[in-house]
Amino acid sequence: MSHSDLYAEVDKSAYTNTLAKTSPITKTFFALSTLFILVSASTFDVPGVVLFIAPITVFIICTSLTLGVAKVKSRLYMKLFAYPTYMLLLSCLLLALFFGSGTPLIEIQLPWATWSIFKSGISLSINTFLRVESALSCLFFLVLTTSITDLCVLLRRIHVPQVIVEMSMLIYRYIFLFLEISEQMSLAQKLRLRRSGWLSSIRSLAMLGGSLFIRTLHQGERTLTAMNARGYDGEMRILDDFPALRKTTLLGVIIFEILLITLIILTKNIGAIL
Repeated sequence: MSHSDLYAEVDKSAYTNTLAKTSPITKTFFALSTLFILVSASTFDVPGVVLFIAPITVFIICTSLTLGVAKVKSRLYMKLFAYPTYMLLLSCLLLALFFGSGTPLIEIQLPWATWSIFKSGISLSINTFLRVESALSCLFFLVLTTSITDLCVLLRRIHVPQVIVEMSMLIYRYIFLFLEISEQMSLAQKLRLRRSGWLSSIRSLAMLGGSLFIRTLHQGERTLTAMNARGYDGEMRILDDFPALRKTTLLGVIIFEILLITLIILTKNIGAIL
């Protein structure tokens, strides 16, 4: 799936899922409050202990809401998870191998030093992986069930500066476009054998960055010209067709967050000991 196709799929899902007509206030409050609670729960981390109950619970609930209730395509959901998960696995591997303290689990004698692997480092990497994956499930729930238009209207209603709202809309739209352009330019370089060696790859990467910067400037000028031709006067007007807020749904979200906090407190000393 190309980046432009991914953008189309994400945008289509945000408008056509079964929760699209649910108030974005409720969905945003659920996603951000759950994310905040997960991040705050890091104060309960115990060295050498994997605290897995709360993160796995949040991941299951958010995934069930996204796939089961909102009816988002599982293929799209897994595709979005793939990119950050690859980077997260690499980061957690580095945490496990090079961080930690206490009694070493494994010691490897190198010619210039002793390489020690600690239980606390391994538990830190696993805790980080579980917490980040659950946080991603919260964010993807919001992204795949709420359109960028609803989010921008919500930002305006809470009096976020107009320039930030408009920049957010443009960045969301064009980040996928420029990824697609960079992909096409990279493929063109490969077809011309411009990456046959290490030095050639570095030179081609520099040329790709410079060309993409120039294309970005030109695209920005064309976008501004098109907006001016359509009567742009310094403000991007959005149809304020906001779904109504249901108090019962919001109350349910608040109860869920209270239960999540209670679960974290009750299970703060429960975990897999390495």
